[in-house]
Amino acid sequence: MPLGTQEFSYHLGDDFFRNMESVDVTSGNVDVALSVKHVGNIYELAFVLKGVIGIPCDRCLEEMEQQVDTSYAMSIKYGDDYDEGDDCVTLPEGEAGYNVARVIYDTVALAIPIMHVHPDGQCDKEMSSLLEEHLATGDGSNDDCDCDDDNCDPRWEALKKLKDNN
Repeated sequence: MPLGTQEFSYHLGDDFFRNMESVDVTSGNVDVALSVKHVGNIYELAFVLKGVIGIPCDRCLEEMEQQVDTSYAMSIKYGDDYDEGDDCVTLPEGEAGYNVARVIYDTVALAIPIMHVHPDGQCDKEMSSLLEEHLATGDGSNDDCDCDDDNCDPRWEALKKLKDNN
C-alpha cells in the first residue's frame, strides 16, 4: 500500500453476518467507511459504521431493528511475531495483508446496547402474554404464593432481617 491515506467503503448485508456465524446479529444493512493512513511502517485504520442490524429482542426473542452509528480506530505494524494489543496488531514481516472482517463485526457487536427490547407494545403478543402469566410482581412477592409472613420458611428470616436493615 502506498504512503498516504486510502479510502475504502463496504456494505454489510445479511450474508456478511451469516458468514460470521453470528448468534447476536441476525441481519444487517450497514455501511462501513474505512480510512487507512500509511505512515512509515505503521498503518492507522479508522472505521466508521452506520446502518441498521437485526437482533433478537431480550423480552420476546423476535427480531428487532437496532441502529448502528459507531467508529473504531486501530493500528497495524510489522514486527517479528504476530501480536494483538488493545488497539494495535503486529504482523510478521512476510505477511501480505490483514482481513478486517472480524474487526468490523466486533465493532458492530460492541455497538449493541446491553439491553435491547422492542418499544412498548411492539413485542410479540403471544410471548408477552406468556411472560405476564409467569411474571412475579414487582414487590418481590408472587401472586400465586400461598404463604404469608407467618407461614414462611424460617430459614429466610436471617435474609429478611438483612433486607429490613437496608
